[in-house]
Amino acid sequence: MYIHIGGEVILPANQVVGIFPYQKKGLSKHTEAFLKDRDNKKTSTIISKDTVKSIIVTEETVYYSPVSSQTLYKRSIGRAHEDLLDDLDE
Repeated sequence: MYIHIGGEVILPANQVVGIFPYQKKGLSKHTEAFLKDRDNKKTSTIISKDTVKSIIVTEETVYYSPVSSQTLYKRSIGRAHEDLLDDLDE
């Protein structure tokens, strides 16, 4: 299964280590250090010039995505489970 994470980027779901919401302010110092390290190693990719809403971590790369982490989560579990999540939100 694949996940469209924004722009023209599609990742195999089994390569995704984590999907996290992104807020420029309020990140923990550990998260900031991790992201800075990935930026310095040139292993991060900004998908779009739009506002970053989530971070997708793979073993190789960190992607900054304009798609919310909740939307990406729903995409990752597939359409069959989306109805179940909607029922839980009600």
